[in-house]
Amino acid sequence: MEIILHSNHVKGELAHRTVKAWYSRTNRKTYIYQITRIERRQARLRRIRRNLNRNYSEVVEKTSQPHHHIGISQKLYVHVGTFLRENSGDPAIKVNHAFP
Repeated sequence: MEIILHSNHVKGELAHRTVKAWYSRTNRKTYIYQITRIERRQARLRRIRRNLNRNYSEVVEKTSQPHHHIGISQKLYVHVGTFLRENSGDPAIKVNHAFP
């Protein structure tokens, strides 16, 4: 029985510390309203994170093939200006000259 009482005491102490931290974020005039808003905002954020984690884990597919390619070396680079000049007739490469 002592373990349960101790556990509840620790939970109560942590809740007290949390409210004290929230109180310091208020203007100390309408602190009850402000602390309530802080608590609700954090509850919403926890719910959003939980839902995002749940949705993300459902969408991820497990495959043995990589979904992207990372170059082994940066020694073989392409200069952007040269690339644009060499492919100037290509309609897929259109440069916007609106910026000086």
